[in-house]
Amino acid sequence: MAPETVDFVDAADRPAGRGPRGGAAGLGLYYRVAATVCDDPQGRVLVYRRPARAAVLPGHYDVLIGGSVRAGESYLAAAARELAEELGIGPPLREVFRTRHDSPAGPCWLAVHRARLTGPVRPDPDEIAWCDLVPARDVLDGLLHPFVPAGRQALERILA
Repeated sequence: MAPETVDFVDAADRPAGRGPRGGAAGLGLYYRVAATVCDDPQGRVLVYRRPARAAVLPGHYDVLIGGSVRAGESYLAAAARELAEELGIGPPLREVFRTRHDSPAGPCWLAVHRARLTGPVRPDPDEIAWCDLVPARDVLDGLLHPFVPAGRQALERILA
């Protein structure tokens, strides 16, 4: 299978080329990531555990459902695609913030979206080992660990 092609961007999130996922850092560039925090009307957030065989942060809990933005794809389209692939859902999305982030896979621009869950999710077992709706306070109080730091930081920023 050919490597996924992504846009490489500069420090201001301007396009600077394209190449294989994982190739931006070696060029001193960034790649783009779109992620979504899902919540419900009761104020709970969807928390999931990464599979033990995940390449990055295996077995960690997180609230950010997402992944790399493909070449030519918008952040919003990537966030919607990732929710469909990983949870089998297509709720309305809104971007909450965008920031530079030093991920374990290299420096990236991270766009964080928010979605309201109104029905069941169908998690892909290759991407999600476990998931459930959890009170946001439980996440912020550190009751689940290990937890992906970027996910906790995004939740703190959203709820601030």
